[in-house]
Amino acid sequence: MIVSSGEGLRAGSIAVHGCHQVKPFTHSRAPTRSRSCMRVINRAGATEKSSAGKALDRRQLLAVPALLSAALFLQRPAWGASTGDEALREELLSAIKENKSDDDIEKALRALSAKNPTRAPAKSDKLFGKWKLLWASPNSEVAKATRRNPLPSYSEQLIGEPGGEKKERAANLINIGNGAVQVYLSSAAKQDPKSDDTILIGPPFYLELKLAGFTLPIQNTQKEGERKQLLGSEQNYYKQLYLENSGKPGDLRISEVTFGDPAAQGSIFVHERI
Repeated sequence: MIVSSGEGLRAGSIAVHGCHQVKPFTHSRAPTRSRSCMRVINRAGATEKSSAGKALDRRQLLAVPALLSAALFLQRPAWGASTGDEALREELLSAIKENKSDDDIEKALRALSAKNPTRAPAKSDKLFGKWKLLWASPNSEVAKATRRNPLPSYSEQLIGEPGGEKKERAANLINIGNGAVQVYLSSAAKQDPKSDDTILIGPPFYLELKLAGFTLPIQNTQKEGERKQLLGSEQNYYKQLYLENSGKPGDLRISEVTFGDPAAQGSIFVHERI
């Protein structure tokens, strides 16, 4: 006779995992489970294993989004940090210092740009200031002017009032002979309202020569479409690929002309804050 455990143990019965086999105690034969009870137990065990398997599967599935989120977090730029990946940064600076090929330098700067620490560089006040050009792609006008110059020369960029320019103005300087002569080109510089990382560089342009304390106007264009012999009039889109934001000398910035004057489009620059 099989009874449920809820009925309690009757005198002289043997409990077997929730089933009670009503049988007098004897010393000649060990208690046995009935087939019916064994079937109940087997079914219960199978149910427990099935439930455990389903629970495990659910836990594994629930863990997938968390793991993916963690992987994406590790791969994304470190927003809020002052610099990007230190190893990639040093790799770029070493490539420039060692005068490696332009292809090697561009490969290094692209890798560092993927770790840009500033979420919206065109909106950041850390964009303003004085910057020294470390490297420019060979197709850029400034590279043509400095690489072919027999005299020592270097280029600087001034952005906004912190750079010594007026608000929403920027200038590029080419210093020749340790600054004895300066070629000075200034332009309007405004944030692209449709982008968080692009600055619009356009007219009015002013090209001047500074020598021995004197400023000699060379040419200017006042409006878009007014193209002249030396100066274009197109609006250029300067995308800020990478901007370190400590605001201190030594910060790096990488930018590229993505659209505009055919003579400038595709130019890439690496600047260092001074």
